[in-house]
Amino acid sequence: MMAQTYVKQIVKKVKCSGKKRKEIRRQLLADIQAEMEQGVSLDVVMLRMGEPIAVAEEFNQNLEEQECRKYKRGFAIKILTGIAVILTAAVLTAFWFLPMGVSFGSSGLFEKAVVEQRSKEVIQILDTGDYEAFKACIAVRVQNVLTKEVIDAAREQAGADWGKFREFGKCYLGEQRYRGETRAVAQINAAYENIGVTYTLFFDEDMKLSGFYIK
Repeated sequence: MMAQTYVKQIVKKVKCSGKKRKEIRRQLLADIQAEMEQGVSLDVVMLRMGEPIAVAEEFNQNLEEQECRKYKRGFAIKILTGIAVILTAAVLTAFWFLPMGVSFGSSGLFEKAVVEQRSKEVIQILDTGDYEAFKACIAVRVQNVLTKEVIDAAREQAGADWGKFREFGKCYLGEQRYRGETRAVAQINAAYENIGVTYTLFFDEDMKLSGFYIK
């Protein structure tokens, strides 16, 4: 049931035709099922895949132009046939219950330099292997989710031998509204001796980690 909900949140944000959405939904569920059959827990699978809004954005960036045109045409038809009211209600519901991405700085709650520096600090703490220090960076309400076992499993799924840390790449920032709360989102690339890793970190207003993904 959790997998269905997770995939649904992704597919709803992909800007393509209904047929393409069904295809993406089938493929995502098949990928999740394949990993779970190999013994990977659903929590770890979702951790690796990333936040729904980030996964949807990847699909949007790689869609063919034909699919984008179909989406725009279908959207226009809905407006002309009087479904705008229904869409407005859906947007209001999604604003409260589902994650919605907004541009960084729109809330006035976060500073770019602070979020970027904090992201690097958290990653460097994680690289030391000191989970207790890492745990101090996590919001209390999600400490039972971002456990040492989950983090270790996510790192192992990304690669067995990372080697030593070399450098950080570009950091992309955004904000996300979820159930009335606003979170800062940082996606940052890190180069190690044997692998390149993309981290996605979510911070609450107190700059405590409320979500963390590796891929």
